[in-house]
Parts: sequence; structure tokens; C-alpha cells
Amino acid sequence: MSHTIIALALVALLLAATAKAVTAPDQLAALINFRDANINKSTSWSRTLSGWTCPTDPADSDQPCDPCSKDWSGNWEFIHCRGSAGPYGEGSIGDFDGRGELCGLQHLRELDLDGSNFNGPFPDWVLTCFPGLQELDLSFNRLTGTLPSDIARLSPLQELKLMGTIPAQLGGMPRLRVLRLERNHFTGTLPKELNKLAGSLNGLELAHNNLEGDLMGLASVRPMYVTISDNPRLCGMVPAGIRFAHGYNPYNTRLGQPC
Repeated sequence: MSHTIIALALVALLLAATAKAVTAPDQLAALINFRDANINKSTSWSRTLSGWTCPTDPADSDQPCDPCSKDWSGNWEFIHCRGSAGPYGEGSIGDFDGRGELCGLQHLRELDLDGSNFNGPFPDWVLTCFPGLQELDLSFNRLTGTLPSDIARLSPLQELKLMGTIPAQLGGMPRLRVLRLERNHFTGTLPKELNKLAGSLNGLELAHNNLEGDLMGLASVRPMYVTISDNPRLCGMVPAGIRFAHGYNPYNTRLGQPC
């Protein structure tokens, strides 16, 4: 049986009503269910999940079995935690070869599936399983087709890393702060609806794609950093907010030249 290698960062819900990083009981049960269903699938699974044991370290736990620990880092490897309104964090590394019991983690905040061998269309089950998702990483895969038009249903999303074509619906995600689309075979033009992200977007990575046309879809956006190189069919004038952003480099584009 082949196994898909991914970066797995499961971010469980914290009980945000308190100052403690207590793992919500239903999410603890879902994590244990996920562990028990997958730990014997392969050596990789066993190595990944063998540290998911109870009780957890009392010095770093707010309850007898506390994967979340007293801060965001987590007592169980590959488990990071955040509150329902907290800022996004970064992930870790693990193994996963299917959706399985992940849908039981209904309060998941971060799902990193980058670097996989996923084929086929965008996994639309993500939209229904994790309505509170704040970070989604599906970059560096082999997905095909277009992103679903109802991607904007993930209104809490703050960081998105994808591939495919860029839907106009991304402009309807007012909390989006980081959009990482680098090296993912994106095609087509940049939708003008991205200008609606002018008040939130501070990181934009578009390099190494097959985008075309001008950058008027970003005319109002003022990101702190941007990557745009290696899109040979991009052309036209460059909005000031993009041209003066950190990291801007028009190498292997036709930006600054007539379309």
C-alpha cells in the first residue's frame, strides 16, 4: 500500500473562554479516534502517532490528557493549538494518506497538506468539515480543475496556500492575510475582486506560475511582501503597492511592457 507524504499540522480548538490552553473534550476524543484508526497502518503512521499518549506532562498540561499543552506548541507532536480568535501559527511535519477521521475535528483551525501527491479536484470536504479553519495549505500537490466557487464559505480563513485557477471569490474573504500561490501551475488572469483584500492582505506569493495579463486585480492591495517572478505572460503597468513591496522582482515576466 502506498502512502501519501504530507505536512500535517492539526490545530485543535482551545477553550477560549479561559486563559488556559485546555483541549476541548470533543476534539480530544476526535484526536484519539484518529490516532487509533491510523497508528497501525504503516511504519510511518506508527512513528508519527506513537507519541500521542495520555496522561501528558503534568508540568505542561491544564488537564490530565492535554494535547494542547499550556501554550500553542502542543504536548503531542504535530499538534499545535490556537483559540477561536487567535493569530495563525506555523505547522509541523507528519504523515497522512487519506481524509479518514479528520472530519471529526470540527473545530480544526489549521490544516497543512502541502507537499503531497494528491491528485484530482480540490477536496471540497474541507469546506464542510472545518468551518472555523484559519489556515489551509494545499500547495505543492497535483490537484486539477478549479477551486470551488464557495471557497469564501471559509470566512475565518487567514492564510491560504493553493493551486489551480484563482477564483474571484477570494475577494470575499476579509480576514485573509497571507495568500501563497507560488509554484502551483496557476493559470488565467488575476481577478479584480482581489482588490477587496486591500485592508487585510500583507503577504502575496505568485511566483513560478502561468498567470497572464496585467496586475489590475491588485491595484488597491498593499502587501508587505510579494513574489511575482517567472510568470512569462504577465504584462502591463505595475501598481505601486506591488512594485514597492518587499521581494518584488519582475524576472521572467513582461511587467512594465505593453500587454
